[in-house]
Amino acid sequence: MSAALAAVLLPFLAALGLGFIGTPLRGAYANLAVCAVLFGLTLAVPESPGGGLLLADPLGMIFGVLTGFVGLTTAMANIGFVRGEISTFSIRRWRVYHAMTQILLGATLLGLYADNIGLLWVAVEGATIAACLGVSLARTAFGLEAAWKYFILGGVGIALALLGTMVTYLAAQQALGEGVQAMSFAALTQNAGRLDGRLMTLAFVFLLFGYGTKAALVPLHGWLPDAYAEGPAPLSAVLSGLMLNVPLIALLRFRHMMQGTYAASLGESGHGAMQPGAFLLALGVASLLLTAFSLWRRRDARRFFGFSSIEHTGLAAFAFGIGGATAIFAGLLHMLLHTLIKSALFQALIRAASLRGGAAPEDFNFSRLRGLMATNKPLAWLLGLSIFALTGLPPSGLFTSEFLIVSQTIQRAPLFSLPLGLGLVICAIAVIRQIGPLLFGMPPAASKPGKAGADISLVGLHLLVALVLAFAMPWPLVRALSGIAAALQ
Repeated sequence: MSAALAAVLLPFLAALGLGFIGTPLRGAYANLAVCAVLFGLTLAVPESPGGGLLLADPLGMIFGVLTGFVGLTTAMANIGFVRGEISTFSIRRWRVYHAMTQILLGATLLGLYADNIGLLWVAVEGATIAACLGVSLARTAFGLEAAWKYFILGGVGIALALLGTMVTYLAAQQALGEGVQAMSFAALTQNAGRLDGRLMTLAFVFLLFGYGTKAALVPLHGWLPDAYAEGPAPLSAVLSGLMLNVPLIALLRFRHMMQGTYAASLGESGHGAMQPGAFLLALGVASLLLTAFSLWRRRDARRFFGFSSIEHTGLAAFAFGIGGATAIFAGLLHMLLHTLIKSALFQALIRAASLRGGAAPEDFNFSRLRGLMATNKPLAWLLGLSIFALTGLPPSGLFTSEFLIVSQTIQRAPLFSLPLGLGLVICAIAVIRQIGPLLFGMPPAASKPGKAGADISLVGLHLLVALVLAFAMPWPLVRALSGIAAALQ
């Protein structure tokens, strides 16, 4: 058995056990043990990438290691969350929670490692169902509404993605024949110039709006802020840090495939395929601008940072729309850094809310979290640094990727420079204005100084890794991302 297959199967098998046995706290420790093994397996995937339907390529390997790392650190922070909220859910619901966390990790890895467009769709659909069940665990009116919205919008999106997958298969039959070969990403990419251009144009539209819904690109974003705000807090860390990466990578792969079909069809009157970049540019800049003006009215921290995720997925999609090796490199780097920073931020928020009495959805209101310096200075500084890192201002790691995206926009798509710059500045100001009250404001009357726990060091670890990746630029990572970007431009 390959390491890639083992990494995908382990979370699903663990979910079966976690869903039926154990107490809440034992489930949290079991979750941690599984995630530790899973991280080791993702590190081993480059030596054993698998084959056939499940064949990890370099892009999947990099984001697979990232998934294992975030899953491990989130599982560590999850123990404190479960210990503090153990009376919130029944034992049965806690078992569902632990099982859904593992299914989300397994579905994410399946989507990253799959060399089959049908298997990719199955992975995204599985993650959607698991996330819906997780978001609805509290059984409150707002939680059920958020889960229902996620199910409806996600269901529409995944249906469009399925239709796009079927049309892609039809477009490939004249070049690859019938069977599994016509659904292989590697085979489709190698034969992109032989695919039916008209069918691929239709397929890409469905895929763009289908997977664009799962990536929360505007105007398909409506589910994300509610899902972040109402689900259990560690689940928000997984949603924000990992799940958005799979549909974005899927769009990048299909964009590259579509670009090959377009290049081959030039000069074929009436049979040409469309150029995919313009659509990604439009959805990306729309996501950025909507976020820029939505952040100012948010009072709930998790909903606020949910909109921030829309901004950053939009930036990655925008970079892919620009095209070229440098822009795609910048987009992939941005995804890596955003995942690390946003996961750190949500882990810090969980500890901050627990200091103020709990981690229920209402405990994440900015008014309840303000004045953290008065209760726990190390946590306050880590939370402040995490929030500042999202602005993309130096020395934030995101400055590197955003600088590359802006410079490529000026060179390759200058008409988008003004809305891009305007959106980035407004978003940065909206995020910065939250730091002062959170750290130095007057705390609520009932708040008392307290210890946040040793697991807050995980927040610092995430921020340190993001800083090293952005500014030290380890040569193995640069070489790998450069090769991927050159292959997918």
